[in-house]
Amino acid sequence: MSTAAQLYMTLHRLSTAAEAPDAATRTQGISRNELLTLLGISTRANGSLSESQERAFERAKQTLRDAGARITHVTTDLGERYRLETSNAAKLPAWNPTAEEFRLINTILRGWEGTELQDDAYRILRKIALTSENLTDEALAAAKILEPKTGKRQRAKNLYTYREPLQRIYFSDNPHLNELFTAYAERKTVTFTYQTAAGATRTQEKVSVAGIGYRYGTWYFVGYYTESSERKEYTFRASRIQKLTMLSRIDSTPINATFNAKNWLEDIKGYEESLIVAEVNADSTLSEPFTVPSYGTIDSAVAATSYSCVIEPPEESEAASTRQRDSYAAQQQLLRTLTDLHSGAVEDPGTWADINQRNRNNSLDDLVDLLLGLHRADRWASAHDEAPMPLNQLNALYSVDTEKNRALGKTIAEIFAQVDTVPFESDPKDPDALKPTYINLLPDFGGATPNTLLNYARLTDTELAILVFTLSAADILHPADARLGSIRAALAAAYPNAPIYTQHLCFAPEEPLLQEATAALSSGNAVTIGYGERAADRLVDPYALVLHRDHMYLHAWCRTAEERYYAARGEEVPEYVPEAFAHPTTGEAENSEVADSEAADNEAGEKTPTFWRNFRLTRINHIHEAGAGRAHPVTGDTVPHWHAQQHSTQTNPFAELRIHPTEHIPSGEPLDTLTATYMRRSTHHVKKASRTQYVRIHYYNNAHGAGDKNILDTVIAHRGALELVGPAHLRAALLDQLQTLNASSRRGVPAEK
Repeated sequence: MSTAAQLYMTLHRLSTAAEAPDAATRTQGISRNELLTLLGISTRANGSLSESQERAFERAKQTLRDAGARITHVTTDLGERYRLETSNAAKLPAWNPTAEEFRLINTILRGWEGTELQDDAYRILRKIALTSENLTDEALAAAKILEPKTGKRQRAKNLYTYREPLQRIYFSDNPHLNELFTAYAERKTVTFTYQTAAGATRTQEKVSVAGIGYRYGTWYFVGYYTESSERKEYTFRASRIQKLTMLSRIDSTPINATFNAKNWLEDIKGYEESLIVAEVNADSTLSEPFTVPSYGTIDSAVAATSYSCVIEPPEESEAASTRQRDSYAAQQQLLRTLTDLHSGAVEDPGTWADINQRNRNNSLDDLVDLLLGLHRADRWASAHDEAPMPLNQLNALYSVDTEKNRALGKTIAEIFAQVDTVPFESDPKDPDALKPTYINLLPDFGGATPNTLLNYARLTDTELAILVFTLSAADILHPADARLGSIRAALAAAYPNAPIYTQHLCFAPEEPLLQEATAALSSGNAVTIGYGERAADRLVDPYALVLHRDHMYLHAWCRTAEERYYAARGEEVPEYVPEAFAHPTTGEAENSEVADSEAADNEAGEKTPTFWRNFRLTRINHIHEAGAGRAHPVTGDTVPHWHAQQHSTQTNPFAELRIHPTEHIPSGEPLDTLTATYMRRSTHHVKKASRTQYVRIHYYNNAHGAGDKNILDTVIAHRGALELVGPAHLRAALLDQLQTLNASSRRGVPAEK
């Protein structure tokens, strides 16, 4: 892969091609050979490229495009030429988020951590931090901004810690999110295979993405076939996409100005259909008839198997339900596949290795950081009325997405050490032309050339789309926050497409009692909620709504748990939080690591008790106002801490999964794509040959065994793409469940209760 220095030199050359002495470069762009030379890719003697060199060439061009360079390729009588499309933006956007606005943006964008869009979100954060005049060291010091944890005066390079004390968002993942957002933002078409409701796959060709939304715990997008004159819009579930390919073709049809993502999502119905089932589990509390989401026969088979229900065979009659017959057949196939996969001895995976970092495009990040560093140096020189900032001071780049600063000195030193000029290529048809002239790679800041380069510190179209979508989630999780309005207004002024994106990108989770929970938060009153299977009433003081992957929670101080704790000790509830209960560093109330289990209330002798709880909205039966609310200490990093306790902490139980290259992958991803998805969630992996085939996932298992069940459900849902290889008791439990269902599914024989 080309280095950041080579990518920078290439970008610099492309952006200054209009100043070249030869007419061919000025009008048509640089030649293919020059582009390859700048990227450090050598050709064969005949000028051709090997297969590996061709891949490196494509990766380098895509990296430059991902950085915001709109490179076009043309074929002329002089051969292949490359140039940049002219941009309407003559300067960096006039968007200067304040420190408090950045604090909110920093919080919501971290909701993409652990997903396909994590790197994009981090890149957005760095661009915002380094292009806002309100986030320099001088500006933060003048505003007397303090770090939320230590109380020390905030510095720009410490912006990593500057976010809301309660992180409310963790989005769910999908392996095609980056491609979908890019296809939407850049108006590119996509071709993909798609799984129908009955489980068959069909190829969908040249589809234009018109909008993206999230509802019912599922990603959706709406698109139309570009070669159809009707332009009829169709809705696709992202979880059913298979082997999506983004084409270079641009959709020339004007964007649909009347399309509204919110209205479209409301039209998606979450209706259910009933199936005749036999319950295998004697302790089952499922009510009859058994209902499943009406998304297809395979979904029905997976849902019934997860609930230990056997779908009964249909009656031999013409009136038999097609859904009943197809779902029965789908479950039988699912049981055979999973039983065969989990029977017999387990293959020893070998030595487990830590997963230390994601597979990210470091060259792209280094290039963006170099441009941002140059912008910071330019701003520093202007503010101090001095010569450009010394290169060694560029190492103090803002630490936004990591606790460590990125080092730029090595990249810039490489530029100066290898070549400090960019040659202009002479016209090959005119041997008498002047010899190539040279310009400095790093000219003085303030001229036209650096301004052109710094345009690539703008948000790309894809990054803008991701940010706009994230803001739609903030509307729900940060109700009545005045910062959202000012962020949108400033964003629209800097990026004219932002209002259009707002209309086409929408986060709209369908949750029971969501409106009631939002109203309770806005009122500031205490509420009584009925929670759990027994609908036990709890008196709580609501604090925030929390999105954790596919579920929403009401984060609240539980007065019922507090009163029970002190009553057991014969004490009265104190008017303030005792010092012993406070966080040792921040002085805030310590965080609860149990979401909804009452086990936490009984562990006071083992750990410091806290009364912050996360109540899942799907388990809340009612919400009623219960008088004036009470103020409680801020919860600190509640959601990140809770997330770590459930999914990362090494002391928690773990499941070991083997990834199989099989057509049973639910979304039809290639093996590499599925592996990449699970590598983002895992702590350890084992490489067999040249691929990762085994991953280890840590999870939190409450008193009711919800974590164990979630692992089993995940394996069932993947229909043979995941094998549960350990621990032994969990594999045995899954095999026992499958064999029991198999034995109970004999035709005409009801399951034994």
